[in-house]
Amino acid sequence: MKRAALFMALLLLQSCVAETVERRRPRKGPIKEVGFVDLGGGQVRYSTDGWPWFVSGRRRHALRLMRKNCGKDLSPQVLDEYQHQDSDIAYAGEDISTNLGTGMDHFKIAPFQHMKYECRPKGAPVEVIKVSSGSPVMVIPPVSVSTSSLIPGATQ
Repeated sequence: MKRAALFMALLLLQSCVAETVERRRPRKGPIKEVGFVDLGGGQVRYSTDGWPWFVSGRRRHALRLMRKNCGKDLSPQVLDEYQHQDSDIAYAGEDISTNLGTGMDHFKIAPFQHMKYECRPKGAPVEVIKVSSGSPVMVIPPVSVSTSSLIPGATQ
């Protein structure tokens, strides 16, 4: 009975995983008075597929990854958060060789929540969060029509 409960707990914990897509560690200057040369930042992602309880666990793990990257002197601030359809591919050698025979079925397409963040000093003012929409808005400026281009044979 204990083994079954332990096995179920391991299965549940396995689904609460977030991934670091990009990581820039904070860099301190050569002397203490300089402080940080680069505050750092990065991007994490987690799957939004599944039960809401699992998704909130993945989000907590993503926030934990951000705090770990920023260190104890800085705190992460989310600058942009968006959802994107990403492919999740097995990269281990034996997984690839077994799945290549199935063709495109070894790609798992799933919705992922991406969070871009920067490390800021603790207690610093919070910047406004930019939320990306699904598609960019295209603005076409108006074009004025010249009268000489409408008259055939007219020269400018």
